[in-house]
Amino acid sequence: MNFIKIMGMRSLWIAAAAKPYGLSITGKMDKGIVFDIKEYSIHDGPGVRVTVFMKGCPLKCRWCHNPEGISPLPQCNSRTGKMTGREWTLEELTKRMDSYRPYFHNCGGGITFSGGEPGMQADFLLKFAERCRGIHKLLDTSGYCEPKKFSALAEQFDMVYFDLKLIDDAAHRKYTGVSNQIILENLKYLMGTQKKTILRMPMIPEITDTRYNLESAGKLIVEVCRPETEIHLLPYNKLAGGKYPVYGMEYPLKNWYTKNNTDNIEHFAGWLSGKGYQIKNYV
Repeated sequence: MNFIKIMGMRSLWIAAAAKPYGLSITGKMDKGIVFDIKEYSIHDGPGVRVTVFMKGCPLKCRWCHNPEGISPLPQCNSRTGKMTGREWTLEELTKRMDSYRPYFHNCGGGITFSGGEPGMQADFLLKFAERCRGIHKLLDTSGYCEPKKFSALAEQFDMVYFDLKLIDDAAHRKYTGVSNQIILENLKYLMGTQKKTILRMPMIPEITDTRYNLESAGKLIVEVCRPETEIHLLPYNKLAGGKYPVYGMEYPLKNWYTKNNTDNIEHFAGWLSGKGYQIKNYV
């Protein structure tokens, strides 16, 4: 990708970021920016899957373990000397995913779109979904997406992994860089549908695993989430900062890690289980 093309993408990104939700990074519906495609994934949805990591994220979570997914622009990996992130046309990605159809049929898997935040390239994903019918598609999202585009994605995808981090808006702004109001709005919409949804909650020591945040999360879940909602409590990735130096970035939580407050987490899990929710505590 040449310099002029990258600068053009940068200008489009700045323009998009000035809009209410910073939705699209290129303004194109026929091209998307992908920074990785992981085959034989067993942790990103039902069956054995192919996970497509879309580049660009409006959140700046301090514990992010995919820093190469934050910027919408290609970045140089100083360890390999190669660029991370490239454009894929609809035709290219459709052809690649179509090649896995026999594999998906045999293993009951499908495609998971993760990131970054895939909702930032909603137009591209919607066009892809129209072309790639008959394959199970899962959206792994922070929920930070323009509501009209989010509802369109939810309609086209078979399943949603929805992140829930911090309930207090001020704390959400502090640790992720954005308000959570649009996220909560989209969660409420999603729970009003019959879409298969798994709520995923990262347990970050002294940030999301506090008694206050978990009590607030519990009240919200009981208020808006269907009783059959499955909830996954995810452990903090101790190696989260490992990739930052190779992209010339500094890990925001350097030397931060302490042990999770397992008492808070276990109490939270037990309380929600008593309300009828399916809890999987991976901490």
